[in-house]
Order: sequence, then structure tokens, then C-alpha cells
Amino acid sequence: MSDHRVPLGRTGEAIAEEFLRRRGHTVLDRRFRTRRGEVDLVTQSGEHLYFVEVKTRAVASDADRFGGAFEALGWRKQRSMATLARTWIARHRAETLQPHLALLSVEALADRARVRFLPDPFEA
Repeated sequence: MSDHRVPLGRTGEAIAEEFLRRRGHTVLDRRFRTRRGEVDLVTQSGEHLYFVEVKTRAVASDADRFGGAFEALGWRKQRSMATLARTWIARHRAETLQPHLALLSVEALADRARVRFLPDPFEA
């Protein structure tokens, strides 16, 4: 039995990347991984650096919403993102940029996707 979440997640990341590019972001890294975890996208917009967790959900219709992506970001992932951000900044000598831990939700409907971006959903 194959896991449908991997292709759905990759599709969501591609949608998220295009969404951010259209808003002036430059993608600096994809799926940045250390032994402490992974962050989906690292982008820059001006002097701002965004560490973006992408949460993708398949939704059959607008009425079919079982738990939103924003509710799926637990405290462990929040802590992991903060650690990954510090690591990425140190490795890339990006201390002059203003970091943000961001969440991007992609709700994939049959013929379109709904995207919501929250640049600072929690304190680091």
C-alpha cells in the first residue's frame, strides 16, 4: 500500500513555492534537513528570511474540512523550526536578515488550491 501523502506534500510544496515567488520571495533552500528535523522552504524577501513549513491537505469540497493545517503545527515542530532556523542562519552567515518562522497552508481541492500564508504563527 503506497502512502499518498508524499506526492500530495510535494505538490503542496510546489504550489507554496510558486505562491511565494509571485509575492517577491526568492527561494534559498528546499527541504533543509539536519538530525534535528526538516524545514520545507527557506525564502528571502528584502531583508526578511522565512523558514516555511508547508502543510497540505486534500479537500474533496469546501465543506470537507477535517482539521486545518494551521492546527497541525505542534510545539515539537515549532521548537524544531526555531533550531533549524538558527542552524541555517549560522551556516549561511545570514545574521543580518530578520528571521521569521512561517506556516503556509495548501488546501488542494479537485480543480484548484486555497493557499494561506502566516509569516509569524508563533513565538520562536
